[in-house]
Amino acid sequence: MDSKQAAKNIIESLKYLKHDSPESNEVINWLYTPDIQLSDYLDEIKYYLQKEKPTDSERQQAGYLLEGILTLSFKGLVGYSEIKSYQSASHQYDFLISGDGADWDIICNRLFLKDYRGIVAEAKATEEVVSVAQFSRLCSIMTLELFNTVGLGVFFTLKGAAGFPNTSSRQRCVSYARLCQLLFYARHNKKIVVFDKDDIFELNQNGALIKILIRKIKEIEQLSGLKTAPVTEPIDVDLPERLKKLIL
Repeated sequence: MDSKQAAKNIIESLKYLKHDSPESNEVINWLYTPDIQLSDYLDEIKYYLQKEKPTDSERQQAGYLLEGILTLSFKGLVGYSEIKSYQSASHQYDFLISGDGADWDIICNRLFLKDYRGIVAEAKATEEVVSVAQFSRLCSIMTLELFNTVGLGVFFTLKGAAGFPNTSSRQRCVSYARLCQLLFYARHNKKIVVFDKDDIFELNQNGALIKILIRKIKEIEQLSGLKTAPVTEPIDVDLPERLKKLIL
């Protein structure tokens, strides 16, 4: 058996593993392999973030870098077949990601995508968080323009989104873009997730993109109020410490 067939068999085993099983957590790494160019892009965006007063030209270049990181990341998913630009009526460019075949079926299953199997993504390299208006715009695109094809929205950002958890402390109330996220899910049963710089800098690890997406998607339903845990933490357990130690 050659290496490609072995990898295919490993990926297909996910069809028979429960979503939250320890075995599944290991095998899922095979669903995402970072592109060899990605590390260079991450190094460049990290260098940009160290600048105290970037110029307009440097800010524009940071936007191009983040778009490159987005493209290279989704290109690393098994079953991916196409990433293309989509220009809405507001002249904002987004990215449409689609796939096909048995591998993409597994990706969609793991991301809880049933009827609508496409992904729309947007890169925001601004110095501010994603605002309510910007978040609402993506909600509108998913309901009015891409309703029959897209089931998941993704923001790639440096600063996150307004009202989203950004510390280790539990968020007790929802507001701003975070409230938009939850209302959109309640009304349309579709999810939009937000990557910040901490999430993005993990994307050069095998399995990282799919694991982060899964954790963020589940958090919308569970409403933990916690920032997404690093992928280096093997078990995402939200329990008081006195109980957590009983299962770890």
